[in-house]
Amino acid sequence: MNMDVEQLETLLAVVDAGSFDDASIDLGITASAVSQRIKALENRLGAILLVRSRPVAATEQGTKVLRYARQMSLLSAEFSNEIASEKPVQIAIGVNADSLSTWFGPVFSELAKFEDLSCEIVRTDENRGLELLRTGRVSAVVTNSEENIQGCISEKLGAMRYRAAAKATVAQRHVPTGSADELIRTPMVVFDREDPLQHLMLERAAGAKARPAGQIHHVPDSVQFVAAIEAGMGWGMVPEPQLQKAKGLQVLNEQWFIDVPLYFQRWAVDSPILRRIGGILVTAARQHDLHLLA
Repeated sequence: MNMDVEQLETLLAVVDAGSFDDASIDLGITASAVSQRIKALENRLGAILLVRSRPVAATEQGTKVLRYARQMSLLSAEFSNEIASEKPVQIAIGVNADSLSTWFGPVFSELAKFEDLSCEIVRTDENRGLELLRTGRVSAVVTNSEENIQGCISEKLGAMRYRAAAKATVAQRHVPTGSADELIRTPMVVFDREDPLQHLMLERAAGAKARPAGQIHHVPDSVQFVAAIEAGMGWGMVPEPQLQKAKGLQVLNEQWFIDVPLYFQRWAVDSPILRRIGGILVTAARQHDLHLLA
């Protein structure tokens, strides 16, 4: 089925802008014209593509069309750039917070060499990244999920090792012998309510029914999460790259660590830019020895 490019571009504009009115400003047409294009596309496909809420949301069918539209937009932009060196290609990449704050730095140096790319880094947690890829919000993602989305290519980057650590004074006071019972009663710092690592570590150390008996603090920022542990708020699972640079942190038990696998997954389209970005990420991961834990 052939779809109207103008209508697909309008669909993208509405979802990205969040409303028909804002999309009309971005496209330089009236809100009525935006509505007519979306309605024509829905009639052509025989399905409602958008929920007219604020912000506008894509329906299940709309999500599929949206992903197709983004892929076509990417390939079209790359082709136009090759032929006429037009405006930069826009690509969004989902990356988890810990990767951004540890091994991702060299990636920016490589991305800076692209003169034909406008890159949006979307910070996400490891588990939500695939949903962004599935809905077409991003073209590629760094994720800890082995699930391979249909129509995508997945490549393993390696694994990030997290260790149970705390400020030396906290460790000496609460976990002097490095026992699981001591860990249960020690104040704990977690990233947010979706962060499973600390609870998983408790279960591995003390059994499946183990639950924290001390204070629990939530600090939803990778850098400040480590800062809170350095300040003595409690123990937490700290990525090894951050642990090596942290001030005054002590590993509570050499056996208390978790390896979190990391994958780079992208659309399976013939995109030179996506292939190059994938190569850059693999190289950066290897430079930080993530592949040694794979």
